[in-house]
Amino acid sequence: MSRANFKGMSKWLACLLAAAIVAMPLAAVAQTKIVYHSNKFKPTDDVKLGRQAAAEAEQQFPQLRDSEVTAYVERVGQRLVASIPAEFQHAEFRYYFKVLNASDINAFALPGGPMYVNRGMIEAARTEGEMAGVMAHELSHVALRHGTAQATKAQKYAVGAGIAGILGTILAGPTVGQLAQLPIGAYFLKYSREYETEADLLGSRIMANAGTIRVTSPTCFARSRRRAVAVVVS
Repeated sequence: MSRANFKGMSKWLACLLAAAIVAMPLAAVAQTKIVYHSNKFKPTDDVKLGRQAAAEAEQQFPQLRDSEVTAYVERVGQRLVASIPAEFQHAEFRYYFKVLNASDINAFALPGGPMYVNRGMIEAARTEGEMAGVMAHELSHVALRHGTAQATKAQKYAVGAGIAGILGTILAGPTVGQLAQLPIGAYFLKYSREYETEADLLGSRIMANAGTIRVTSPTCFARSRRRAVAVVVS
């Protein structure tokens, strides 16, 4: 497959995910009960693990040094966080949003709240809603505590040594060259179909609560998108 075809397919898949979240019937969302999975870890463990993993991620990937784009993504993200249903809110979590200077069409969130949106995701999104839909899906994995629930399900780590053990697993591996190769992604982002479905359902609820989504004006989104694109040609 050529690079152009691959890029086109990646963009199509990302946009399809966002569209599916926005278009999902609210009646179906309301009728589907989402519950937490068994988890040996405390919410404070999610926070500790997420902070350590975020520090590692920021050492390996350059951030986009554009305060306007970063502030815009932060505003969209915080509106989504405020729209998480009360039963999935965690007082311990600290959500924040940063933009990586990477062309991959991707975004990922870590336990406890850190979230990273690629420049390529902003470039590929046609509307603010498409970008927000992907962000809402990733935030849902955090709110549902899927990362540590998955570690619990694997039954590989004792509770006392869980944080150190999981970090050793997700941060080990070959030299990272692309976001998709990040060990964090290999562990936390390879969720089961059940987890992905739950994130779709909760993500659609978040989008509905946020107004599906008009955090800022279309002009603001367009300006931020242009600034992200400008990084490539500057």
